[in-house]
Amino acid sequence: MPPPEPNRRDYRRCSHVVWALAILAVGGLAGCRSSLKYRLTDHTAVSIQLNKRFDIQLGPTARPRRIIYPHGISLADELSDERAVLIALWNNAFFLETLTDLGIASGDLVQAGLLPDPEFWYIASVPGKPLRYLVDFPIESLWLRPIRVAAASKELFRVRDRLTQIAIDLIRDTRQGFADVVLAYGRREVAHQAVDIRKKIASIARQRLEAGDISRQEYSAALIESHIAEQDAARIDYDVGITEERLRNLMGTSDDRTLLLIRRIPERYPAPPALAPLVADAVRNRPDALAAADAAAAATERLRLTRIGWFRFLGILDASGGYRDSHEVGPGFRMTVPLWNWNQGNIARAEAELEKVERMRQTVNNQIVQDVYQAHLRFAQTQAELKILDTLVRPEAEVTLDRTELAYEEGNTTYVIVLQTTHQLLASRLREFQLQADLLRYWAELERSVGRHLDDPVQSPPAPLPVPRDFPLDEAAEPIEPPDATPLPSP
Repeated sequence: MPPPEPNRRDYRRCSHVVWALAILAVGGLAGCRSSLKYRLTDHTAVSIQLNKRFDIQLGPTARPRRIIYPHGISLADELSDERAVLIALWNNAFFLETLTDLGIASGDLVQAGLLPDPEFWYIASVPGKPLRYLVDFPIESLWLRPIRVAAASKELFRVRDRLTQIAIDLIRDTRQGFADVVLAYGRREVAHQAVDIRKKIASIARQRLEAGDISRQEYSAALIESHIAEQDAARIDYDVGITEERLRNLMGTSDDRTLLLIRRIPERYPAPPALAPLVADAVRNRPDALAAADAAAAATERLRLTRIGWFRFLGILDASGGYRDSHEVGPGFRMTVPLWNWNQGNIARAEAELEKVERMRQTVNNQIVQDVYQAHLRFAQTQAELKILDTLVRPEAEVTLDRTELAYEEGNTTYVIVLQTTHQLLASRLREFQLQADLLRYWAELERSVGRHLDDPVQSPPAPLPVPRDFPLDEAAEPIEPPDATPLPSP
């Protein structure tokens, strides 16, 4: 018995349905076109880290090319180093630029959690040829998705910790820029003191010249020293403006030309804490150390993905017009046959990348130890030198200059002695300003090297994460320590 003729009306009905689905798909693609508007990056993850380490929070996300002053602070008010740091964290252009990496990593995490859409393949029916269409879906994406999400999550942690370290570096740079401004103010003060002292000496020399007690050459030497002091003061006046411009740039307020009112540095700092706990805390908890651990964890997940991610397994639903029915459906599948290509090259590359980031962790560890030791020693060195200067050198220089000026006025000493004692006093005052600025500079460097405000308690180390069995290095390698948990966007 011959097979029944296919029902052309059913063909047309199915064809209309398929064409309607195709039109809806095209319309959906047209509606998904990207807009020129963009969403500003959420900085919450980095702000939480800064709040834990320095009790400082980032400002609200604002449009580019805007200056936002936190908590009612204005450049018209007296500016301290703490206020300068807060303004910098809210407005520094380079820092806000790098913070967008957090949005990029967050987008990668969301993308890693998405499953691929099924693909639709269709051939329209014509007289004498039935319609045909099929739908396929990559089934391997179901078991690869957790690995992709894990790798993207570790990468997001790495970016967060790297940006936290950049923020801590900005805190250090801003405080040191503030110290440079204060030092410039101190140098200007000493320069004008030098002008007054040398003018006074030149006046005494003129009186002694008129009295016939000294020669014209000795008076000329005193007068030249007075003019040189004025020259130095004129040069140092411009140095103040140069250092202020660098501070404005660090704070991100170059467009605000309000006159800066700088608060002077406190003369004393507490002694630095014990060195060994600082080193141990920095090695465990400094953001760049955590970022290195995050990079190793992400590389481990990428190695897992590389070893199995090359395999393809597609589930297929095939449909066509038949003789018994106008819409006959049959299942099928398509898979990779691993004869020659097992992704050996990419696996070797992923193993090498994992080894590289593990060795990078040791490089970062060594750098952290060096940073803490050097900052600690420099701060202690500066404190010791300033103590001697304040208690021994400067008081004796002040008393000696007063005696020398009186003796020179009475003709009991030479101008060379006056010149020498004047230089000693001015050098001691200038060195005092230098050391006070160095205290702030090295204290900021010490906090940066530890990765937190030094008044905060030492945090407990995070729990270790076991090394994967397929780790390409030796078995004695250190375990990977994961970062502390921070809420992340859901994939």
